[in-house]
Amino acid sequence: MKIGILGGTFDPIHNTHIYMGNQVLKVLDLDKLYFMPAFYPPHKNAAKITDETHRLNMIKLAIEDLENIDCLTLEIDSKLSYTADTLTVLKNKYPNDEFYFIIGGDSISSFESWYHPEIILEKASIVVIRRKDETLDTLDATISHIISKFQHTMSKHNTKVLLLDTDVSNISSSYIRTHPLEECRSMIPEKVYNYILKNQLYSDNNKNMAWSVGKIKDDLKKLLNPHRYQHTLGVADTAKHMAEAFHINPNLAYLAGLLHDCAKHYSNDELIRFCKKNNIFISKSEQNAPFLLHGKVGAYIAREKYHVENSDVLNAVRWHTTGKADMTTLEQIIFCADYIEPSRTIQPNLSYLRKISDKNLDLLTCHIIHDTLNYLKTKEQIIDEHTEEAYQFYKEKVGDK
Repeated sequence: MKIGILGGTFDPIHNTHIYMGNQVLKVLDLDKLYFMPAFYPPHKNAAKITDETHRLNMIKLAIEDLENIDCLTLEIDSKLSYTADTLTVLKNKYPNDEFYFIIGGDSISSFESWYHPEIILEKASIVVIRRKDETLDTLDATISHIISKFQHTMSKHNTKVLLLDTDVSNISSSYIRTHPLEECRSMIPEKVYNYILKNQLYSDNNKNMAWSVGKIKDDLKKLLNPHRYQHTLGVADTAKHMAEAFHINPNLAYLAGLLHDCAKHYSNDELIRFCKKNNIFISKSEQNAPFLLHGKVGAYIAREKYHVENSDVLNAVRWHTTGKADMTTLEQIIFCADYIEPSRTIQPNLSYLRKISDKNLDLLTCHIIHDTLNYLKTKEQIIDEHTEEAYQFYKEKVGDK
């Protein structure tokens, strides 16, 4: 059988989801299409995601009269958070079926940041749906890059990346959650509208306003110069791979890496003014070297503009420049990834540091702080007290290694 899977939070399901499902079912001549609601996406704040019972009920109401379309509760039932794991379970259970995993054009731009994208392409073909507000040239370039990068896996398992150019509107669940329900009535099935109204969903205390990874990337590309933007992508990719090696959430690491320099486009004077305006404390070393403030300001922007609420991500952004004693694993990863990402070329000992980057995080951190301090002292630049404290902490922790 040819089976399509349209995954997502569906918080709430809306008319564009329904249209996408019907179009893929018809154009690809699928035997069956499933809407598969996510358990709790690992990059989102679970507290702000509507309870799975409500999300499931809304999906069932929306599709109950549709032919060859059903609801698959695998991720919720099994508490699976990663598409790679979900497709592995399905392919193991139904080895002779052909799976098509459907995503929007906004998602394909961040596909490489997903958990084990190579496993996803081993188990299923990807169907990319273009929305009205997405340019065909950009999507074609992104898809061509993915095909080129994963062509060995795709050839071996006979999978594809397909672009379906439909007249799909740019309705989003986040817009529905954050706007008056009556204003969004035409965007959702009538039964879903009545369900939301009856259960008083999406009240002021349950609005998930967090930006998607794709939307953040688009915004940063406009704000940062090309070199800084490429560095940002390099840090995000490096952080993701390090997180997988050290067994922490790679999605959070990618997000923190993506956001770490989100305030880097501000000048020193602008950083000072920003901190004063928003009551952000400025230390003596930061007053003398204002560029150090971009970590603090970046964490503030990540929270207030991009609506990131995960404190681990915000703290990793906050400490990525100076470091500090006794950092969390995520804080260390972002601190180190900023130093060793692929576009870095002039830092000392890069070959060795990259070699140990997935083996000994404390040793890596210690070496990077040591080299940073040497550089700052040679250039007679300001040294933040947290960097000095971090070096003493990690020097004692790694001993004579």
